[in-house]
Amino acid sequence: MLRYKTTLPFIILLLTTFTSLYATETPTTDSELETILRAKVVEYMRAAATIEWIPTEDIPYWNPEQNFVFKKGETYYGLPYTQYSRNNTLESFKTQINTVDGTSYYVGPSDFDKYWGSDCSASVSNAWKQADPSFPSLLTRRLIPDRPKEVVPVGNYVLNYYDETPNIVKENGFETMARAYAQLKPGDAVVMHHNYDGHIMLVLKNDSENSRLFIADQTGLSNGVPKGRSGRSTFRVDCEYSYQTLFDYAYIPIALKKIDDATHEIQLFNGRDLEGWDVWIKGAGGSNIDPKNVFTARDGILRVSGEEYGGIQTKESYSNYRLTVEYKWGDKTYGAKIGKARDSGVLIHSFGDIGEFGGVWSKSVETNIIEGGTGDFWIVGSPDDGISATCDIAEVDGKRYFDPKNGKPITITANQDGNFLRLGKSREWKDVTGFHAMGDFEKENDWNELVIYAIGDEMRIYLNGKFVNRIYGLKQTEGKIQLQSEGAEILFRRVTLRPWNEPLD
Repeated sequence: MLRYKTTLPFIILLLTTFTSLYATETPTTDSELETILRAKVVEYMRAAATIEWIPTEDIPYWNPEQNFVFKKGETYYGLPYTQYSRNNTLESFKTQINTVDGTSYYVGPSDFDKYWGSDCSASVSNAWKQADPSFPSLLTRRLIPDRPKEVVPVGNYVLNYYDETPNIVKENGFETMARAYAQLKPGDAVVMHHNYDGHIMLVLKNDSENSRLFIADQTGLSNGVPKGRSGRSTFRVDCEYSYQTLFDYAYIPIALKKIDDATHEIQLFNGRDLEGWDVWIKGAGGSNIDPKNVFTARDGILRVSGEEYGGIQTKESYSNYRLTVEYKWGDKTYGAKIGKARDSGVLIHSFGDIGEFGGVWSKSVETNIIEGGTGDFWIVGSPDDGISATCDIAEVDGKRYFDPKNGKPITITANQDGNFLRLGKSREWKDVTGFHAMGDFEKENDWNELVIYAIGDEMRIYLNGKFVNRIYGLKQTEGKIQLQSEGAEILFRRVTLRPWNEPLD
């Protein structure tokens, strides 16, 4: 993957500035968001590495074979290394600190298998949580990228599904890996894993002109003493590695997906107004005529009242991308939809005139947003419109459910052909407001994340991280994107598009 270049001194200069900005303002550009997220990650790692603490009791190191003790009354820096209570964050560690006259004493458990700390992968995971609070605390072997998961590769190197990084660097060679290292930015990382052992280091600075990285990491002992801060810390900060050394030790460059997304994503909805969109209301007499304010933008929210049928459509056409939509249902339903399951949708690859299909929507492929069935597929068009889609289907009681393992291909070409129901949709689904089945992927009265991959002649749908539907064999592979108003109030707070030119398998 190619990464956009940003001048490193500019990022370093803005790290502190944007850390405070993030708490009070909404970023208005992708580059601002990226810088803010990177600043939060780096700031956390430095703070976790430098917090001072003095044990009130001797604390044997987590691995007794190494015969080291954090000694009572002596000063240490950074969360101590342990693989027992490894998931402690800086904030949780502070709960075990008692400050007296400006001196911080650790008063928590002192047994070798109970004292509070973290390890290399937990420290980076906790730093990344500052940018993405939902990021899990992953072990090193889980940090090798395998899209679409939590981390992504930096640079154009081939992974080939290896679990061992020596195989990855050997297959790609030094020149390819060096070009990838050169694209790393503050807040990214390098990771190695071999024979169930591994290590991860967070990037603080990249001196690409001299082919070297400066990192922060949490590590163990060397010759019986902690490696960092003159033997007083299990963290190292601003430690230097050449690209050649990274290659020799089989480190591969990776990034937190959320930060990487911020580098590349296009904000289709800017959070302020409807710039970049056209509104169509059935029967209104033309584009951008909306007398009842069905579509409004305010304070980062795109509200669709649902009072009239219609849609809001991008002015630009797109192909080969990942679209992310975050939505939450409002309270109101109207007309024939009163009492029915709240309904909307995202129309992909829209073409022709806006409102051409039934006087309401553009011809397209619909990813349905509906209570209990978000992720269902429909064709918005007629048999002669040149649209078709194939899905691997298992039929149950006359209904067609996506079944990726045992399904048989069925093709539809028009709205009248019916739909393809998403994986996991309740067999007891009812068209009533508030429908929710036990174990449903959708969240009630909360924000939901719908991710649509539209790559070539294929579409895949993920709902709150769950793979729920796939169609292929599409004749229409590019077009505009439309959000529906269909008799129910719905709110959108994120509509972002990321160009995507990589295979999904």
